[in-house]
Amino acid sequence: MASATKLRDDLAALRIDRSLRTQQSGSGKWFALAVIALLAAIAGGGYYLLSERLAGPLAVKVDTVRLVSLGQINTVLTATGYLESRQQAAVGAKAPGRVARVLVEEGDKVHAGDLLAELGHSDLDAMLASKTAQVRYAEAVAAEAKRQAAQKERDFAREQSLFDKKAGTQAALETAETDFHTAAARAEALSANVAVAQAQVREAEEAIANLKVIAPFAGTVVTKDAEVGETIMPGGMGLASGRGSVATLANLDQLEVDTDVKEDYLGQLEKGQPAEVSVDAVPDRRYQGRLREIIPMGDRTRGIVKVKVTIVDPDEHLFPDLGATVHFQPAKSERAVDADQKRMYLPLSAVVTKDGRDFVWRLEKDHVVQAHVTTSGEPKDGLIRVDGSVKGGDRIVVDPPAELINGARVRILE
Repeated sequence: MASATKLRDDLAALRIDRSLRTQQSGSGKWFALAVIALLAAIAGGGYYLLSERLAGPLAVKVDTVRLVSLGQINTVLTATGYLESRQQAAVGAKAPGRVARVLVEEGDKVHAGDLLAELGHSDLDAMLASKTAQVRYAEAVAAEAKRQAAQKERDFAREQSLFDKKAGTQAALETAETDFHTAAARAEALSANVAVAQAQVREAEEAIANLKVIAPFAGTVVTKDAEVGETIMPGGMGLASGRGSVATLANLDQLEVDTDVKEDYLGQLEKGQPAEVSVDAVPDRRYQGRLREIIPMGDRTRGIVKVKVTIVDPDEHLFPDLGATVHFQPAKSERAVDADQKRMYLPLSAVVTKDGRDFVWRLEKDHVVQAHVTTSGEPKDGLIRVDGSVKGGDRIVVDPPAELINGARVRILE
């Protein structure tokens, strides 16, 4: 009996509590759902990161917001060329010789008639001294001959008086007359010798002057072409070491752009037409220009015509051979009062319109942000004027992809 009772107790201990199992299974279900959700989130994030890594950032084309003056936007034709001075000369001596001294350096301003350099002329100095002495000798001899001629004239007058009074002879009168005329002729010849000697002096002086390099006009020394000791040959026709000039002089107040224009565009140009000139060396300024001359000679091989544009307001930053771009303005229109004031322009292809509002995608480091803008005016050469939350120099996306979103990472196409 006792054994049976003990057996029942053991079997009861082995029985499963159904209520406890039901309670545990409910909490486990929710735990499993939470784990599944977490795994799904991790898997989704991993897939997003993996897909982004595989696909990479969106590739976009980028341009910039430009600050453009009204004069620039009204340009009808653009041409490139180089600055030159209307009054420019490589100045040298008239005669060959060796440079004895140079009195100027690059950048010096000179006046017409200023001495720029001088060639050696010690031999000519000696010749000039000799010729000058000959002049003094000839003048002295001529003066003595004049005094003798004057004396012979008085002797002739005295013999004439005696002859008139029947006190003199015909022979004496004729001798006195001959002596007078001979002395007068000799005096005249010696006076001519003085003139010859003086001409020789002037010749020597001119030869020395030809060895002096004189500024033909007021201007600026743009290049120093020779140094002391070098040989100068007129026209540069000397030896390989010889030079033709000592310095190059230019009038920087008369600068112009020498540019070429295609024959097809000549109909858009006329003399006196206004223009703006931008110079590569002075990027922050636009100079005012005017079309001075259309050279009446074409280039059949290149199909171009040379055009000269005078710069109206040159300054100290400009000098010959600088690269320049000429922006020709409409010939018939008056220049706007605020033509120099700058406005913001950007490519029309960068503007996106959505829900009645315009915006552009502005690039910030490696991602884009939406920047609202307001457009105005008509597009010109693919550019439209804007105002808004952009500034000059900002990089913007052109032809933006439809899938572009705010904050999206992008890669710039080269």
